[in-house]
Amino acid sequence: MDAPHRELTGRHVLIMMLVFFGLIIGASIWFTTMAVQSFRGEDVEKSYRQGLDYNETLAERAAQNELGWSARVNLVGGMDDRTLIVQIAADERPIYGLSFTGKLRHPVDTDLDRTITFQPAANGTARADVSGLIGQWTLQAIAADGQDDFRFTYPLDLR
Repeated sequence: MDAPHRELTGRHVLIMMLVFFGLIIGASIWFTTMAVQSFRGEDVEKSYRQGLDYNETLAERAAQNELGWSARVNLVGGMDDRTLIVQIAADERPIYGLSFTGKLRHPVDTDLDRTITFQPAANGTARADVSGLIGQWTLQAIAADGQDDFRFTYPLDLR
């Protein structure tokens, strides 16, 4: 016994085309929605304005380089009691009396960035508690002595 032969009609082709393109459009909408929700597209605030002020930024960096300051960054302790230690030096000698401000910047999501509070410590160092943080971060900090600001970044691997 032969199976009954079905005829391919225009209605069948229309249904197949609608299902096919419906799946393609549905997948595109889903992927676009997920992409927009997971990354906003702008990683740096006011990036356009920063681009316009780029010559000023270069001048500030040149003035900072003339100071001859360098940053030493160290992590001590385990995950539950980790401390970030920062020291600014000029000609390998620590600079005393600096005030520090800074934040830990998450590499992917700026909503996860955290401001950290530095406490002065011995030998011209400053300490900040970074307990409980894991992953890759970038320290962005400013050391100031009232006249000069020293801006520095440092990659941190908190594993």
